[in-house]
Amino acid sequence: MDFDAWNVDLEKLSAFHITGFRISIEGSPLQPLGVLPSHFPDHLSAVEQARLLRCGMKAIRDAALSEKHQSTA
Repeated sequence: MDFDAWNVDLEKLSAFHITGFRISIEGSPLQPLGVLPSHFPDHLSAVEQARLLRCGMKAIRDAALSEKHQSTA
C-alpha cells in the first residue's frame, strides 16, 4: 500500500487517502487542536493504521508549509 497517496484539502482541513480513509483536523494545519480520523480500511493492522494516520498528518503539514512558503515568496 502507498502510505503517501493523499489528497489534501486545506480549505476543508481534511486529507483523503486512496483507500477511503479520511482525516479532518480542527484548528491550524501546523498545530491542530483536534484530529478526527474516519473510515480506516478493515484489513489494516493497528501498526498500519498508526502509520497511515501519521503519514496523513504529515501530508497536511507539508501542504500547509508549502502554501505558506508560496504566499511569502
